[in-house]
Amino acid sequence: MEGLINLILARGIIMTLLLVTVLGLSNALWDLGAIVSINRSIATPSIIEEEGLADRAPLLAFAKAYDFQQQHQPLHAIRLYGLALQGSKDGQAEDIRYNLGTLYLDDAFKLWKSHGLNEYIRINTLLAASKDHLKEALRMNPLNQDARFNLELAYRITPPPKERPKNDFQGNKGSVFATIPAIPGGGP
Repeated sequence: MEGLINLILARGIIMTLLLVTVLGLSNALWDLGAIVSINRSIATPSIIEEEGLADRAPLLAFAKAYDFQQQHQPLHAIRLYGLALQGSKDGQAEDIRYNLGTLYLDDAFKLWKSHGLNEYIRINTLLAASKDHLKEALRMNPLNQDARFNLELAYRITPPPKERPKNDFQGNKGSVFATIPAIPGGGP
């Protein structure tokens, strides 16, 4: 009787182990399929759909943003880099910060070349964003020479601050009418 119980227990243990092994293998195959799908999408970023990228792997958002960057569509790239940055890990965050800083720097440089100081505020805003992202990339990896070079370039091409118009009025403002130029003698 004991032999029969041992045989049933042994078969039960073997079946349980076999079931656990099959479940583990199916889980591993499911994960492998997901990895293959992600790799296929990264290899051809044009097939990545933008909807739901924030919920899926941030690596896909990074790949799609880089694709937009290569196609000279910086606004789409910046938006997707922002999504990728929200769910990224440290190693990815450095690359994302570097790419964002480079995008902002490139936009500021193009604007500077095409419009000069007529776009002073926009140029300074883009350069400030570029400096912030490049500094953060350097904080994460101080040995990143590309980020260091781009940060130095951003500082070098920053336009000088605008001078405020001087208030050269030296007279006495005894009344409101004293400063109105259309009334000779300053008014009543």
